[in-house]
Amino acid sequence: MYPLAPYLYRARCFFIYRLGGSPMGKYQKNIEAARSVTIMQYLATCHPGELVRKTDDEYCTKTHSSLVITPSKDLFHWFSQNIGGRSALDYMTNVERVDFVSAVRFLNELNPVPVPSQMAKMTTPAKQQESRGFELPKADKNCEAVAAYLMHRGISPKVLRFCVNSKILYQTTRGPYRNCVFVGKDEAGIARSAFQRSCQGQVRFDVSGSQKKFGFLIPAENPDCEIVEIYEAPIDAMSGATLRQYKHDMPWRDVHYLALGGLNHQPINYFLEHHPGIKTVVLCFDSDAPGKAFAKTIVKNLTERGYTVRDMPPASGKDYNEYLVFVRRLITMDR
Repeated sequence: MYPLAPYLYRARCFFIYRLGGSPMGKYQKNIEAARSVTIMQYLATCHPGELVRKTDDEYCTKTHSSLVITPSKDLFHWFSQNIGGRSALDYMTNVERVDFVSAVRFLNELNPVPVPSQMAKMTTPAKQQESRGFELPKADKNCEAVAAYLMHRGISPKVLRFCVNSKILYQTTRGPYRNCVFVGKDEAGIARSAFQRSCQGQVRFDVSGSQKKFGFLIPAENPDCEIVEIYEAPIDAMSGATLRQYKHDMPWRDVHYLALGGLNHQPINYFLEHHPGIKTVVLCFDSDAPGKAFAKTIVKNLTERGYTVRDMPPASGKDYNEYLVFVRRLITMDR
């Protein structure tokens, strides 16, 4: 039905082979259990507030306006990317790019919230988000797994230490997994959003009740700084800060580093509203089709508002973390 169907089948077969099972074995039951979680259950549990009503039986998301979900059929279609599927499993692998193995494991451990059949007749899901409230996951006693994971991905100890000490990064445990928690705060320093990322796979999701306009921010040392670099993901923002340490062209905290948690304009607007001294915006989005398209929109919007905007996708790799890993490899070879 959709272009990615053959690839999903191959991924499913690889998953079975990798775990040493057979299509009729217990791992098939794991896959079937994962497919039993609907898209609406997954979004209501892991991304509350993302849904936006289009018609009586259709929703889109705040992050992707061209992605249409039909709850009654448990289907989605992302028109701008010509990608579609059914069930939460297809949504995680196709839209969020979680690998098949991690998605199955995550959905098998997920306790989805019940979604009433009359949900299509409810008012806006945004009200559901407000009533749910926001609470940070319980922190572990240390950040050893998070530190090991992020340093393995090239993040410098200095950047890592700053984020932990600023309480915008910590470690939590969910089932058997250790997760990074990236925190978004308001201007008063109060946590308003959080994004979890597994240290042992590709599973990632927003904490329930998160307000997407509060992005992950590594602030400049000078609050009157005139430059902000904007990234899609927190790890990319930390990668950008690490790269600046390697370049030695200016102190690494001479700019703000803002992560959106996806292709989302809300954190950009909130940040600029509360930092009127900003004059230059550097867009450091992924070097893929969605990232390039979003950058083009933001360049036009911010240029019309009087900002100097520079579009700077990574010089190598898909995102800035891949670029950082590439640069570190070159440095190691030189040494």
